[in-house]
Amino acid sequence: MKILHLGAILITAVSLVPGFSRATLAQDADYVCYITTKSGQVVDLSASICQLNGSSRLAKATSAAGSDQAFIADYERAVMGYPDAQDKLLTSIQRSPESNIMQAKSVCNELEAGLSLEEIKMYQTQGVTNKVDNINASVTATLATKHYCPQFSNL
Repeated sequence: MKILHLGAILITAVSLVPGFSRATLAQDADYVCYITTKSGQVVDLSASICQLNGSSRLAKATSAAGSDQAFIADYERAVMGYPDAQDKLLTSIQRSPESNIMQAKSVCNELEAGLSLEEIKMYQTQGVTNKVDNINASVTATLATKHYCPQFSNL
């Protein structure tokens, strides 16, 4: 009983420290169910992917792998429209597709947080002077809604 009482006091004391909040405590307890956007906003995924049980989680993972492959295929087709950059872009996606996939998924997270697709594209290319990187960011953001967050495809 004393341990529970001490635990409650500890949690209360920690929550009073500046910078800590319920979201922070919840994030530490189950960190895979929370993500932080570039703007610093914490997005809670508990109601979506974190409530999946065993077989549903496997089905979701299989579906995600299919989405990744479809995203990569569409990306490769899309960059063919940029002959002066396509070789670099194709090489990059073939060597390390994870970077583009993560970037596309972060677009969805930012859309969930309330940003528009145009704002996201602007933020991703802000300060980027390399044409290849600008094309990459634009193509990735455009394809993100098709493959990872179709609920935003009408934006």
